[in-house]
Amino acid sequence: MSEQGNHRRPEAEPRPQPQRPEFTVEPLRTREEAPRPSLAYRLNVASWVAVTVVFLAIAGVLALEYDAVRSALETSVQEQDSGASSAEVTDTVTVTLLGSAGVAAVILVLAGVGSMLAAGRKRGGALVLVFAALAAIGASLLFWSFMSEAGSIAVGALQWGPLLAAGLTVVAAVTGFAIRR
Repeated sequence: MSEQGNHRRPEAEPRPQPQRPEFTVEPLRTREEAPRPSLAYRLNVASWVAVTVVFLAIAGVLALEYDAVRSALETSVQEQDSGASSAEVTDTVTVTLLGSAGVAAVILVLAGVGSMLAAGRKRGGALVLVFAALAAIGASLLFWSFMSEAGSIAVGALQWGPLLAAGLTVVAAVTGFAIRR
């Protein structure tokens, strides 16, 4: 072969490797630990859980003592409006019981939405929680007044249960005001 066809370099000393620069890799954004929920938020959630338990206990008493409660309420409505027919009295009691259950469900859904907003540190979370608490206080006191004639049923649970729920929602309202964004 001729020298033109040989593309190899002549044997020479190996080239020294350049020094590697020192470097460090740092993330562009540091990951921060999520802050612990505030004491006000934890108390708010605990009070709403307690309100839910009380509402479920009242519903359980109503389910177990349904006939006795209906009878007591129908007697009370009949005494207040002696000109009402038995169908009107029955309808009034049915609407009262179903309406109370519906209002309780809406209040608990509102409280759940408010808790999720507050947990996500959204602006309206505390406001929704306070609104739900005020609605729950009003609904509990209204339910308490409806159940005045059926108060002796189930160790008075239909008398003190709504008052207990109202007291717990006062705690929820106060702690709802204290939740910060």
